[in-house]
Amino acid sequence: MSEDGRERSPSDSTRWCVPPGQHFAFADFDDGIVVFDARVGSTHLVNATAAEALSIVDGTPGIATVGIHRTLLERLALDERALAFETVVDLMWQLENLGLVARVA
Repeated sequence: MSEDGRERSPSDSTRWCVPPGQHFAFADFDDGIVVFDARVGSTHLVNATAAEALSIVDGTPGIATVGIHRTLLERLALDERALAFETVVDLMWQLENLGLVARVA
């Protein structure tokens, strides 16, 4: 459990959205992708999977974690051994912790 009393890890039924007022700008560099978080004016260095997950959530508000996982596998041409569901669960928690995504109530 997190400090605010919520579950630390989202489940497959957790639904996600981009917080109101959020807008992302991406720049691809050799060592990762820089995401500009327009809502708070900060930048984050993320990998391709995280950037793609942000794009998926931004384009499909209310998508469940399991849907993000499926879409990542399709878009990145990976199989489940290369990107485990648990990895996506952890990724979504990290993106939420950064304030880049939010759980849909």
